[in-house]
Amino acid sequence: MAIAERSESFNHPLDPLTAAEIFAVSAAVREHVVSRALPGIKPIQRLYFNSISLREPSKYAVLLWSGLFQPKEVERVSAKSGKTHQITREADVHLICPISGQSFEAIVEIPSNLPDLTTVPEPIIKSFLLLDSDFQPSLQPEELLWAEEICQKDLKVKAACDAVGVDQKLLAIDGWCIGYDERFPGKRLQQCFAFARLRPGDNLYAHPCDFIPVMDSHTGEILTIDYPPTNQVVGEPVPASSAHAYQANPSRERFPPPMAGHNYLPEQIVIDEPSFKLRDTLKPLHVIQPAGVSYKLEGRVLKWQNWSVHVGFNYREGLVLSNITYDDGPHGIRPLFYRLSIAEMVVPYAKTIFPHHRKHAFDTGEYGIGALANSLALGCDCLGSITYLDADFVNRAGGCDTIKSAICIHEEDAGILHKHTDFRDMKAHVARNRKLVISSICTVANYEYGFYFNFALDGSIELEVKATGIVNAYCLKEGEASDPSHEVEVAPRIAAQHHQHLFSYRIDPMIDGLTNRVVQVDSVPDDDEVGSPANYYGNGFKTVKTIFKSAKNAVADYDAAKARCWIIENPGKQHYATGGNVGYKLMSKDMPPLMAKPGSMVWKRAPFARHNMFVTAHSDDEIFPSEIHINQHPGGQNFGLANWVDRDDPIDDKDIVCWPCFGVTHISRPEDWPIMPVEILRVHLKPSGFFERNPGLDVPSASDVRSRHATEAISNGLDKIQLEHRNIVNGIHGNHKQNGISNGAQCCSPA
Repeated sequence: MAIAERSESFNHPLDPLTAAEIFAVSAAVREHVVSRALPGIKPIQRLYFNSISLREPSKYAVLLWSGLFQPKEVERVSAKSGKTHQITREADVHLICPISGQSFEAIVEIPSNLPDLTTVPEPIIKSFLLLDSDFQPSLQPEELLWAEEICQKDLKVKAACDAVGVDQKLLAIDGWCIGYDERFPGKRLQQCFAFARLRPGDNLYAHPCDFIPVMDSHTGEILTIDYPPTNQVVGEPVPASSAHAYQANPSRERFPPPMAGHNYLPEQIVIDEPSFKLRDTLKPLHVIQPAGVSYKLEGRVLKWQNWSVHVGFNYREGLVLSNITYDDGPHGIRPLFYRLSIAEMVVPYAKTIFPHHRKHAFDTGEYGIGALANSLALGCDCLGSITYLDADFVNRAGGCDTIKSAICIHEEDAGILHKHTDFRDMKAHVARNRKLVISSICTVANYEYGFYFNFALDGSIELEVKATGIVNAYCLKEGEASDPSHEVEVAPRIAAQHHQHLFSYRIDPMIDGLTNRVVQVDSVPDDDEVGSPANYYGNGFKTVKTIFKSAKNAVADYDAAKARCWIIENPGKQHYATGGNVGYKLMSKDMPPLMAKPGSMVWKRAPFARHNMFVTAHSDDEIFPSEIHINQHPGGQNFGLANWVDRDDPIDDKDIVCWPCFGVTHISRPEDWPIMPVEILRVHLKPSGFFERNPGLDVPSASDVRSRHATEAISNGLDKIQLEHRNIVNGIHGNHKQNGISNGAQCCSPA
């Protein structure tokens, strides 16, 4: 397992900000704040940097820079956008002052984009704006960690711990955004889910406490401690504690957390279960690429098997893939997608009583999922020959923190690409598929999300999301029955509440051109009755296509009974054989409806989850479907994406953006405890009348010379592998030679 080599970095308009640029921008902002009086802004006594990230140039400017389209076509499409086509290097900056409780946005220009990334000219502050008091930038990891420090020292929390025999010094806290809490207007809040550890390294989530402190994230003050009612008590739709002060005698009986050990780390399991042992029956399985990888990375532009894609990353969305094209041989380089990203996600929980109703985490918008990326480990998170990319983020002080190996790039075998056996002569032809994987894994408190963009040899792109980690748990009182309508008791006294994981996939297409449209395709039985002349035997079925003409017309839900899918077409380009428009088909079976009812808090805040498909007119400024600052925002009927849809812009043969919403409804199982096996969600983008024929016909049919019968002795197998590797290097395929089959011929046939 080797790390594949990278070529030297070079500048691209969509490259993330470098560490040097982050330092320069933070210094310029700090100088701007201290050197002048800012109209309408209270004195800024302490400045915390919440985020500094690339402010992407306009789509049309980047496309002109890339040379993908003729200037006339770009001008025609962009005429009404009001955007200039100049490439400028800019940063979006979000800041807070915890003393005054103010939040700010700034746009900072970095005058030149030098090849020497360690030297940055003096940045220019283009705007510095005070946010309305209702807007709160996302919570930073440093704030989440601070919540635990506060709760381990606060006297009110100590009293709550002492009442149930919890050692405050071993208290563990998961700081969560609070959704929206009308009790504390204008304050920056965290709800603090409390857990008791048995010992260092113990699985804290096995010991949930019966109280939830609410903290002012500006001052560190514990504003109140909430006590959810037990399942035996009918909860009133009002807080169980005072709005502004801790109640020494809450309205219900206190009870200690469950204290049985439920661990997933082997060294912790053996403390609770001395007879536990790891299985020793798994033999090594290696992924080896003796001749190296088949891709090339030029700066952050990745090229592999006719594909070209720019790999971006930011604190908010994590992976952002841009300028995706396919080299179609004699047809030239064909544009496919300008930008792909997970623009937002929400995890709403089903428990209806206060304060569980406010558990619906926007892991992208409320925290910045990119900033929570793991530093990936060679041979563990990814196997084979790997290329890693780091990610740089600002910290609260204005410095730069680097997540090493935040992005993983590698190749994987993907099974059979295509195969056919002619039963007449028993001759088989088989080619194997392979995928290029661009991935990152992010930890959001108890949960892990793996994001994998898979590019395949058949021209398809698959977005795969793997959810794992530990289910969010709340405690049950001794003898208390779980609420089967809203939760599952995964272990004694540990309830995992029903919840959903819903993702907004932002797809900015450019299928063979800048103007596209979306067609909904349903497969339905023929209308004619059985016995009728048109459907005498009753077996007929057909496709019904609906062209989305305007944004309101394009709001749709998935329908499994109709095998519903959507095709992104270019109405100006037709397939030579079918006569239909060239396109890419969007398919997913992982599209549950939002379970929360219209008018609920999460419905108001997550307009992207109200349906499974939306299409809007493109706008550079419309990236986040729950707006830029969703933290503590109450949302509304026409909030975010819903407002853009309500404009009802024309979207037929226009520059458009698609917003499919996919996910999973998670009813927890005991097998999800104490750590959850991976749940996999998939969304496919497949060519549909885009290529003249199967684009993988030129993939050679070849057998893997390192594969062997399982009964072969290991030593003999290793000798054989070494010999065959030498043969490969010498251009001789030993197996094919022995069978009288030349290189490149059909080499696989039935035994």
